[in-house]
This record gives sequence, C-alpha cells and structure tokens, in this order.
Amino acid sequence: MNFPAAIEKKPVKKNVIGLLYVGGHCDNLCTSHKTPPPEPITVPVNELIERYLESLAKERLMSPNTVRGYRSDLEFFKSWLAQNNVTEAENLETLSHALLRSFWAERRNNGLSPQSMRRGQSALRGLFKFARRQKLIETNPAATMDSPRRQLPLPKALSQEDINLLLNAPDLQTLNGMRDRAILETLYGSGLRVSEAATLTIENLDLDAQQARVTGKGNKDRIVPLTPLSCQTIHAYLQVRNAQMPQQKQNQHLFLNKFGNALSTRSIARIIDKYARQLAMMMNITPHQFRHSFATHLLNNGADIRAVQEMLGHESLSTTQIYTRISKERLMQTYRLSHPRAGDRHDL
Repeated sequence: MNFPAAIEKKPVKKNVIGLLYVGGHCDNLCTSHKTPPPEPITVPVNELIERYLESLAKERLMSPNTVRGYRSDLEFFKSWLAQNNVTEAENLETLSHALLRSFWAERRNNGLSPQSMRRGQSALRGLFKFARRQKLIETNPAATMDSPRRQLPLPKALSQEDINLLLNAPDLQTLNGMRDRAILETLYGSGLRVSEAATLTIENLDLDAQQARVTGKGNKDRIVPLTPLSCQTIHAYLQVRNAQMPQQKQNQHLFLNKFGNALSTRSIARIIDKYARQLAMMMNITPHQFRHSFATHLLNNGADIRAVQEMLGHESLSTTQIYTRISKERLMQTYRLSHPRAGDRHDL
C-alpha cells in the first residue's frame, strides 16, 4: 500500500466576534486509515442569539418582556467583548471563566443591580447551553458562574384607604372611566398580574359564577375568583362599550383602547399612574402593587396561605410566604400599639 507523502494542511480558522464554530483540523494525517475531521460548523453570533431567543419564546414559552431582557443582556456582552479586543478565539468555548468573571465584575462596579446581574447571567448560561445542544461547543464556560444571592424585598402593599381612593377615582360617566374602574377592581379583586389582565378575554369570563380563566407564567391556565363588584363593573363596562363601539371594531379581549385593540401592559400601568397623580399620592403606584395588596390583605384577614398561592398562580409556596412577612410586621405593630406593656421602655 502506498501512503501519500504529505497532506496539505488546512489553515486554522480564526473567529472574530460574530462567528461561533467548533471543529478543528489535524496537523498531520500520516496514515490513510485516518478519516479527515468534518469541517467546522460556523454560525454567526447574531444568528445564534436569534435562534436561542426564538427557542425561549416558542419552546419554553417565556414572556416577551423576559425575552427582550435576555436580548439586551446578550447584545451588551457581545459589545463588551469587542470593546475589550476579545476578537480572536476559535469559538466561544475558549472564553475563560476568568474572562466572564471580569465582565460581571465590571458590570457590578458600574452599578448593575443584583436582580439584573442574575438575569444577565441566566441569559449567558442559557446561550452557552443552547449552543452545546446544537453541538456548536463541547463545554459550557458559564456553567460554574455564581449568581448574586437573591434577596426578595418586602412587597409594598397599599393600604385599604389608598385602594378605595384609587377604585373610586375613574369617571363612571365615560367609557374609559368605566373600563378603568373594571381594570382596577379586577387587579385588586383577583390579584392578577398586569400581563394576565391585559390578555383576559370575554370568553374566559363567567360572571354568573364570579370567576375567570387566566393564562399565567409558562402559559399555564388557572381559575381565579371575581368579586361581586368586579363582575358588576365589568358587566356595566361591556354594556356601554357595546353601545358606543361598533362590534366589528372590537376584538375578543376584555380591556380595549379607543381603536378596539387590547390594552398593553404599559397602557394599564399609565392608567394607574394617572389616577395616582390625580390623587396626589406620594408613592409610585404600579399594577403589581394591586397584586401585592390582594395577597397581603387576604393573609391579614386569616386566609389560608395555600389558597392564596393557588389564586396567585405561584409554583412555589416560598414565593407566597414572602407576604407572611408583611402580616407579621402588621401583627407586631398591632401588638405594640395595643398591649399596655409593649410600648415605651420603663426603668426597672
């Protein structure tokens, strides 16, 4: 058998930021029984990011807000690599753990919050894991990154007085005012996330049974109760809407703008902010505070925490338990105000 005298070397392919591939070459193929390795798989990083984000939206059913956040984090990381002249690596797999630590240290020093750090690290780990599933890399250099410890802040619940002021703020002589009252009653009466309220449809309402079917995180459905006042305001709003807005202009969503389209989450937030400003409230009121108030007021009045967990759509009881910290603070406040020996210290 005749062996070839030499086999031409393939040039080593370099990867500037914008290309991700694996594979390699054999410096010397000196025996004919060795099979030449496959050509490296080359994928532009922009394309890889798009594939990854698409999989998050379609396969893992992540919310559009989360996907937008991940996109921002990944684009920032790519820009940082270019700014720091990290332009030549055979693939992203060769990026060292030390380099990743430098990136996050710089972001932390620039004032990035722990919450944003956790999200960014989750996005980066996910991108590398996705690349590995696509057989673009063999190891995940971000797998051992430590995320900042999550410290859940106490939710800021509104007082019952503030809730009542906000609920009574809309002008019920107008269509928008009736819609806004129905939104506020539903947010507080059912503890909905703002995204759940924005996507609530008429067909998923059962006003006679005083309940609604909502689609929560992970595209999971659950049944939530509606208060009698929620049902009353929704019914009144729909009656006026049907009288003033042509049917062909309306879609299936419950809360519509003047064009007949579903209100966005930002629109709902602006509506709440408008009434808070009208009432000259000192604090910034968000839609999520209605959800916090829903849970806190239920627990303060003796509701079972498991039932509250179910109504909120929390997968983990520990997420719901944060509201018990609010209740304990209120308990201690009541104790200090009510017990004759729990107030000011006295000399022995």
